This record gives sequence, C-alpha cells and structure tokens, in this order.
Amino acid sequence: MISIFGVCASVFLFTIGQGATNPILPLLVQNLGHTAVVAGFAVGIFGAGRFITNLPSGILAQKIGRKPILIIGPLIASIGYFITGYVDSIQLILLSRLITGFGGGMHFVGASIYLRDISSLNNRGRIMSLQSISILIGQTIGPIIGGYIGELYGFTSPFIFASISLVIAIVLIITTVIEPSNIKQNLRQTNDSKTKKKHGIFQLLYLFIKSGLLPVGLMTMSQFFHRSGGRFTIAPLLIQNKGFTVSNIGGFFSVTSLAQLTAVSLSGYIVDKLGRKILLIPGTSIILLGLFLFDNSNSYPMILLVAILLGIGEGSLSSSTVTLFADNAPKGYEGVTMGLYRTFGDFGFMIGPPILGFIIQQMNFSSALLVDGILISACTLGVVIFAKETKKRT
Repeated sequence: MISIFGVCASVFLFTIGQGATNPILPLLVQNLGHTAVVAGFAVGIFGAGRFITNLPSGILAQKIGRKPILIIGPLIASIGYFITGYVDSIQLILLSRLITGFGGGMHFVGASIYLRDISSLNNRGRIMSLQSISILIGQTIGPIIGGYIGELYGFTSPFIFASISLVIAIVLIITTVIEPSNIKQNLRQTNDSKTKKKHGIFQLLYLFIKSGLLPVGLMTMSQFFHRSGGRFTIAPLLIQNKGFTVSNIGGFFSVTSLAQLTAVSLSGYIVDKLGRKILLIPGTSIILLGLFLFDNSNSYPMILLVAILLGIGEGSLSSSTVTLFADNAPKGYEGVTMGLYRTFGDFGFMIGPPILGFIIQQMNFSSALLVDGILISACTLGVVIFAKETKKRT
C-alpha cells in the first residue's frame, strides 16, 4: 500500500504543478504579443513531448523496471518547468514545454504500468482510477494556486512552483516505491526470451487489428484532444474574451477538475461492476451539452455549470478507455501496451490546441467548440460499435 501511495502522491504533485500552469500558459504567451495559434502550440507541444516518449518509456520499463521511469520522468519535467519560469522568448518557452512533456510522458506511463501490474480484471477500474483521482485532485487545487500566485507574483511564478513540486515527488518515489519482485522476474524472462518477444509483437498487432482496440485508441485521442484543445486552450481564451479575470479562469478549471474527480471516483466502480462500455454514451452526451452551453453562456454561474458538465462527462469516459487497454495487454508487454495508450492520448493532446486555435483565429469560438464535439462523438460511436466488451456485469 505504501508503494501505491507513493506512486499516486507523485502523480498528484506532478499535476498540481500542471494545474497551476495550465490556466496561465495561454495568457503568458499572449502577454508576449503572440496569437491564439501560438498559444495553442505552447499548450500542445507538451503533448508532443509526451507523444515522443510514451512508447519508448513503455519499452524501457519492460527492461529496467517501473521505479527508474517514475524517477527520471519528474526530474526531466522539473527542469522544463524551471526553464519556462525564467525565459521570455517564445522559442525557449516552446523548447521548455517540450522538455516538460518528455518528463511527463515517462512519469505517467510508469504510473499506469505500475497500477496495471498490481490490479486484476475484477478491480482494475478502481485501481487504475487512483491515477486519475490523483491527477484530478492536483488539477483541482493547482489552478487556484496558479491563479493566485500568477496575479500576485506574475505569470512565470506558477512554473517555478511546478518545478519545486516535482523535486518533492522525486524524493517521495525514492523513499516509498518498491519494485515488486514478481515484476522483476517477469522483466528478466521477457528480456531473455527471443521467442516470447516475437510472440509479443504478434500479440500487439492482433491487439489493434483484431481485438477492436484501435477504436479505443482513437477515442482516447479524442478525449485528450478535447482536454488540451477544448479545456486548456479554448476555455481560458473564451472566458477571458467574455470579460472575466484570471482568478475566474482558475475557478473554472478547479470546478471542472472537482466534478471530474467525483465522476472518476464513481466510474471506476461502475466499469468494474457493469462493464467497460456502459458509460460511453452518457459521458459523451454530457460533454456535448456542456460545449453547447459554453458557447451561449455570459454569466459566471453559467460558466461554472459548464465546468461541472465537462468534468462529469470527461470523468465518466476516462475509466472506460484505460481499462479496455489494460485488460487486453499481452503478458510481458504491459508496458508497451500502456505506452501505446498514452501515445494515442498525447497525439490528441498535441494536435488539439493548434487545430482549435487556428479555427478560433480563422473563424470563431463557436466553430472550434463544434469541431471538438463532432470529433469526440464520432470516436465514441466507433468504440460502442466496434470495440469488444472485456468485463461482464457482476
């Protein structure tokens, strides 16, 4: 249990910094005189860094274990956040965001693999939801801290806060997380067996071509597209465009994360008891309602209602996609499979902000929200129709 606490606490410390910086980053970029498209790239390039390192991190975890990945990732990300806090050049900001993404990819893949390793088919939804819960607690508290210190000390201060948080996370992982002995044995067997390695490659191909996980990957992509493009890029710019303050933006992010936290806490239990796909249609419908109301809201209470709807919708979907991936991981290739899951997600995270930022600049906020809604709806239907259910009702 102490190892689970250490992993989840490190995820919390990572995301409290991420939550503190997300509302500020688009404003920091625009404050330097750049457009919404450039702000979108600054948000999305973090996903590009994670996208690049996700699959290699999964492969590396198969070879050297989970704990080293959980240490190296926060170290790299801490350096990236620190650089962002001390530069005023957009080129260096983009570089530092890419570095932060490298570390984020390693850390989140390592955490996903670790929690997958210690779970079973009957409790996987609840165990793996602990990572999402840790993320959301951090993202709930983080924007409040980021908005407050951003107004008090300037737009760069939340990035220094994020860097310090990750140093604490590294100490926590070193002192509390233990590499399970059975995982060490499995790693040695995987590395020593060429026959098993070939069979694993075949299993991975079969996993995506025959078992229906390609639609799940595309839906994961659409969820991250919505998160980085819709929530992290459109939301702060649209709220500011409606005449609200930085603190109001931080409040929106915190309420969204709190609602998502509540939904994730319940959805992990629901997908364990009623099946992995049960929440797909309800969750997507709630997101679509939130996007529609967001476009037509002019009061802060209405914006907070939108935050609640988006949080509930996204929280309802997250447990379904991650457990569908984890359930189908070939033995000995859990790291690679979870790396692929994060790769799909971070591809969406990477392309969402620049695409929606471009639509905002060329058209308007309404068009960007419409594209966001259409994509997540289409990908949800793909999973409902083509992906197989991996957990029967109990």
